[in-house]
Amino acid sequence: MRGAIGPPASFLLRFTAPLRFTLAMMILDLFLLRPQPYRHACESPRASLWVTAFIVGTGVLYGTLVALFQRAIGGDVGGIPIDEIPGWILFGGNVISGLLVTVAVHIGITIVAWLMARAVGGPGLLVGLYRTTAYLLPLGALAVPQIALTVAAAGRDVPPLPLDWAYVPLAAIGLALVFAGLYQIYLLTQDKGPTRSAVAVALFALFCGSVLMII
Repeated sequence: MRGAIGPPASFLLRFTAPLRFTLAMMILDLFLLRPQPYRHACESPRASLWVTAFIVGTGVLYGTLVALFQRAIGGDVGGIPIDEIPGWILFGGNVISGLLVTVAVHIGITIVAWLMARAVGGPGLLVGLYRTTAYLLPLGALAVPQIALTVAAAGRDVPPLPLDWAYVPLAAIGLALVFAGLYQIYLLTQDKGPTRSAVAVALFALFCGSVLMII
């Protein structure tokens, strides 16, 4: 029959369809602020794979956007005009840098989240917070275009870019979603009730805001 799928192709579809479905459902649950993804992070034996995937995905997205914005804005990197830098070096270097930045940011978020959990009398549970906070990265990815643009511009004039009007609103929405997700994480991991969980999120936001103001 015309259009029939052979055994290798049908096997591949059967194998990859559940993975796509699982990823889609995970992202949907995260953006709907459901607690299931964070419970998955704490209980699933495959949670470490998801943690790695979220870190790598966010790092690659950040590095790629920085490279694209650098190409669009122009200027130089380390005294070398960007137009003279081969694409594979520009993109590869930024992706590697993006991965390192994402790892560092995730570790920083985990430590601050642990400190605020302890501040409200929670048990902390550093490993649980390390896993669950990685699940916040898809929510924070909404802020990546604005962050990448700020880094790529480095004080230079920025020409009109596609959808550049949406970067700041998306960053604000992403930040709000991260705080809402962190509230779910505190409810699940610290078992201190809604009030203390909200206080921990407020302390987390206050600390991060203070650090950004200093920087």
